[in-house]
Amino acid sequence: MKTLRQTLSQPKQHIVRFASIAMPLLIAFVLPTTAYAGGPATDPSCEGIQAAYPILGTQCENAYKRINHSPSTPDERFATFTARKTVLQIFRKAAVCNAVVYDTPSSEQQRFLRDEPGHLEALTNVRDAMVNANDRNIPPEFTIRDLREIRMTRQQCK
Repeated sequence: MKTLRQTLSQPKQHIVRFASIAMPLLIAFVLPTTAYAGGPATDPSCEGIQAAYPILGTQCENAYKRINHSPSTPDERFATFTARKTVLQIFRKAAVCNAVVYDTPSSEQQRFLRDEPGHLEALTNVRDAMVNANDRNIPPEFTIRDLREIRMTRQQCK
């Protein structure tokens, strides 16, 4: 026969078991949504990306700082090419995250990416300058096809 103490402690064990199962599930579902509390990126700038996706925004700002708008040496041209390519990739990642996380309409996606062709042209111009200057380290071309291959998961959109 159980004592009164054993009887009273038994329901608590069920509560503790339930809580030990429920809390991790609650954290798993609530925490990811708090990471996206800023809403989709609507301003096509590193700052706009930063507001919606802090990690991507920080990467964008750091890469943008490395862009030299008048590179004159092979090292400067290579660094500028790499930085411009990184910024383009981050903008595309932010647009993909807008679709994956917030299911934004394609019209908003197009508005966010409207300047992409001009940035691709600037990237091509830097690469062409590298070719014309006979730089030793010339990266492969980067095109719209490369940008279209970018995929992101909800988890990566931070």
